[in-house]
Amino acid sequence: MSNPKNPFIRLKESIKKMATNPSFTLKEQFGFSAGCFGSNMGQDMVGTFIVLFLTRYVGIEMAVVTVLMLVAQIITIVMEPISGTILDRGLGKNSRSLTRPFLLITPFPLAITSILLYVIPAQSMNIRILWVVCFYITYVVSGSLYGLSLNTMSVRMCGNPKDRKNFYSLAELASCLGTTLPGGVIPIFISMYKNDFSAQQNIYLIGALIFGVLGMASMIMPYFTLKERNPAISIKKPKVSLNAKALIHNRPLLVVTASEIADSIRKICYGALAFFYLETLNAFWLSTVVGAVSVGLTYVGILLVPVIGNKITSRNMVVFSYLYSGLCYGILLLSGYKYIWLVGILIAISGFPNGLMRSAKRILLADSTEYMEWKTWKKYGTPVRSDGMVFALHSMALRINSLWTSVLLPAGLGLIGYVSASVVDGVTVQAVQTPETLKGIFYLVAVPGTLGNIIPGLIMLFDNYTGKRKEDILEELKQLRAERDVKLAFPDPVDEEVLKTEE
Repeated sequence: MSNPKNPFIRLKESIKKMATNPSFTLKEQFGFSAGCFGSNMGQDMVGTFIVLFLTRYVGIEMAVVTVLMLVAQIITIVMEPISGTILDRGLGKNSRSLTRPFLLITPFPLAITSILLYVIPAQSMNIRILWVVCFYITYVVSGSLYGLSLNTMSVRMCGNPKDRKNFYSLAELASCLGTTLPGGVIPIFISMYKNDFSAQQNIYLIGALIFGVLGMASMIMPYFTLKERNPAISIKKPKVSLNAKALIHNRPLLVVTASEIADSIRKICYGALAFFYLETLNAFWLSTVVGAVSVGLTYVGILLVPVIGNKITSRNMVVFSYLYSGLCYGILLLSGYKYIWLVGILIAISGFPNGLMRSAKRILLADSTEYMEWKTWKKYGTPVRSDGMVFALHSMALRINSLWTSVLLPAGLGLIGYVSASVVDGVTVQAVQTPETLKGIFYLVAVPGTLGNIIPGLIMLFDNYTGKRKEDILEELKQLRAERDVKLAFPDPVDEEVLKTEE
């Protein structure tokens, strides 16, 4: 007889739960996961290497790269509330939902621009900068629209909070796989041609082409497999003012959003890792080794979500994940980078809870829609549920996160004296960094890695929609919905007259 406490049996049961989710068909789970896989793969190709590519190979000054990313993020931050409103209310007389059309249209510009960003168009630096500006802004806007649409669709597919952890865990497995490929494959080939500067440029372009096309094919899958069927979204549209109040009173959303903004500190660390491996350690191959180990551990963490989800709340998963990673980088800060094996181990194991944490955050955001509905029902007498705006605000926080990172990472590199490549007679010439700069890159990894995990973890403790309180709220919301359904089935004549008068 098998031991129910055997970790391998628990792991097998966890995978089985994710594959047999009662609220979704296998086709729907595959479609949503394919969208996450393709989106993460295409965007990781840009997110991981673009700053390094633009400064080291295109020869654009760090200050120019900073301004470019700043402008792109500001445009997206302004655009996302509008996109969220459109996803909630639709367009036209019949308020036709645009969630699925966005899932079909946006993958094309997203994939195409992710490829063109790795093309060096001409010898003129002005033309190079103009090229990057046009395609980077298009890339960021397209990625934002796709992500909002996919996340909004995920909430509208399921009204049962208990089934979300399995659904999002499976999607996170696909997301991690998509993120692994560019970050794992590209450094291998760069290391093989470490003395051939021109060949390295071509490797980035070929990688962008392969991952861009494969990503686009995966990103259109949700359009053909997913449908909006959550009955809770049929709630009558509230006024804009009430919608704004609902978002302001959505405490779980606000706490996660604040945590994401603080998370921008640790993103400096992730952005500096490519420079750390390549410049300071002169061992870009370590990026692949660390990435492979880290992703393997991340998969284990994701598979644990359905197993430990009944014992540890989603909020506490996020808190413990942040503090654990902060501890790993704290040890790295104290030990230095003399022993490359120790550096690799600490960075690799710090990634163990990343997938678990992302799954837990998705669950928290989806659950916050029920909290919003309950809170407004109790406070204003009208249930308000704005799925699109919830993810729009969260996405805005991620953009602010990226905005700070876009500013702070180049600023940090400039502060430590990092020198970009130069262009001589139309040919990009590699720059040589000083020993002080190489040491400064290490601190750009270790210090933000420590503080950028501890601070968001402490912020998450302010979310009180968890444990017994969450269970009580969901039970009360269930009763409120039941009472509403009875009134709709057997309307009171007096209430009908009042409703006509209000209209």
